[in-house]
Amino acid sequence: MIDDALLMELADCGSPEMLIGAILKHRPDMPRHVPINDIAACVGIVEIKDREMDGFEGALLANPEKTQGVIAVKAGTKPRRRRFTIGHELGHFLIRSHGASMHCTSKHMAERGRATPEQKREAEANRFSAGLLMPKPMFIKDMDALGSADVTHIRALSDLYDVSMEASANRYVELSAERCAVLFSRDGVVRYARSSRDMADLAIRAGDRLPPNSLTARTKAIGNATDWEDLSGSIWLKSEWGQRTPPIFEQCLIQANGFRLTLLCINEAEADEQDEDEALAERWSYGFKK
Repeated sequence: MIDDALLMELADCGSPEMLIGAILKHRPDMPRHVPINDIAACVGIVEIKDREMDGFEGALLANPEKTQGVIAVKAGTKPRRRRFTIGHELGHFLIRSHGASMHCTSKHMAERGRATPEQKREAEANRFSAGLLMPKPMFIKDMDALGSADVTHIRALSDLYDVSMEASANRYVELSAERCAVLFSRDGVVRYARSSRDMADLAIRAGDRLPPNSLTARTKAIGNATDWEDLSGSIWLKSEWGQRTPPIFEQCLIQANGFRLTLLCINEAEADEQDEDEALAERWSYGFKK
């Protein structure tokens, strides 16, 4: 049923964040399992249906004014992934600068770039979906309650918010106060990686083999999270000429069928000590110059 009061609040919202803020303000008692289908119905989505779609994960078909629309999701999509796809297409529907007819691939569902109009549009839809399904204030509160970074927290938050592990991991590094990154791999090959904004640059990218000296490549346990291991940052991070990479902690969750989730965090204590040693060495070198 259309919620006219909510539509009025959304009318002047141009960005994903403004839209999410208006929805949360209208529904201050929003549960952690966000009722995405119900919200979609309240703003004009008359049907959400599963369809066989070759090459597409989701689609939106709306009237030109975008007062009514239909969302289609690829048949067979896992329930938690399906929720993110619905949120993505709902973002297209509510962001007025986006088109009324959209067909989105798996690449679109992972887009974060802004170099082209298409990238920007798909990244905005992803920000809307992630922000609505895992509202920032609640997610940070739940992260903080779990304690310091741990790969098992990603799984716990995935269950709490009824989202995929990938969606939970992406949100985790986005909102974490620590310098960290997550990597998804299968059979020893990196599928993709996500880093917090202030994380040091990773030396690997999608399609690369896991570093052979990494904990993720070496461990054999299945179904459990490893302990943290303190490693040289050169295993995972880009190195600049004449500079040492900061040391890192690595932890891994071994899943079924060759899938692995890796969490990397900068070892801040050792990194600070390393910086102090380098600064001291630099002062000494200047002192003894002739």
